[in-house]
Amino acid sequence: MLRKWFTLMLKILLVVVILYFANRSLALKPVDLVTYLMDADYRFYVSMVLFTVFLMLQASIWVLIVNAVGAKTGSDTKLDVLSGLLIFINSQFAKYIPGGFWNYAGRIVLATRAGVSLAAQFAAIVYENVLLVSAALSYALLLAFSLDVVSVPICLFIGAIAGTVFIYYSSITAWISRIFVQVSRWKLLVRLLQRMTNSAYLPPNKSSGAILSRNEFFGYFLCFLGSHFVMGIAFWMLSNSFGAGQIGIFYAAGTFATSWLLGLLSPLPGGLGVREGFLVYFLSHKLGTEAALHISIIARLWNMMAEITFWTFIQTANRLARKVRNYES
Repeated sequence: MLRKWFTLMLKILLVVVILYFANRSLALKPVDLVTYLMDADYRFYVSMVLFTVFLMLQASIWVLIVNAVGAKTGSDTKLDVLSGLLIFINSQFAKYIPGGFWNYAGRIVLATRAGVSLAAQFAAIVYENVLLVSAALSYALLLAFSLDVVSVPICLFIGAIAGTVFIYYSSITAWISRIFVQVSRWKLLVRLLQRMTNSAYLPPNKSSGAILSRNEFFGYFLCFLGSHFVMGIAFWMLSNSFGAGQIGIFYAAGTFATSWLLGLLSPLPGGLGVREGFLVYFLSHKLGTEAALHISIIARLWNMMAEITFWTFIQTANRLARKVRNYES
């Protein structure tokens, strides 16, 4: 009984902490927030729905990667899409807590309860972030080229690096895998994982085999490029809804992706401050400083509303699925 109360209080405290830091990340007063939402036209809400689709696509790709690397480690557990999306979005809000890793910690705990091996989870997290950054860099390169920041020779050099990675993919991944095996044996990390997952985690003696093939890796890279294009359309609609001018879809995608990348440098949750600053910088080239400032502020609200929409949709779908299963049984 005491343990149940303690768990409940811990969950309530976690929600309060997340709401506190999420609220701090919004540079809007409640009155201004309500006023804007009432005055916003249909493009704001359509773009928010599209951004929700983008988030769902990202989560779905993570589920696919988890299942792919899990199968390579010999795991019998396979996440269905609904369970995977539920794990992803339930842990996503923890990113607003200072530290930048709490969403991944929450995902590890929830996925472990679902029976996913730690080897598959760590490999999926590494692949997910490498692919995310690679996709964002691709759109950032398009933005830099449109602003005449990079020249054709630099683009060719970057293309040569990508080609080298493609050719020597197996050797590179084998080398990286050996490094992760060594890191996984650190006593402090082993103890932390045992506490987080409440299990007797044992470090591997050799590579777990959780390595995607070259075709799988670049296939998921194309998936992330596609999901980022959906994000670009969403941000393009949001930016143009202010009526301050027009920007192209690829410019919008590059702006948001580049700002997200540079926001990783911020010590504050969600790249607060740095991300908004670069949004203003890039958008001001096309829309003016005042409009760019307004968009950067609203974009944070827009992002959070999409995450809440994602969470609400998945929670509703999960409840309906439970009722159907109970009815059929």
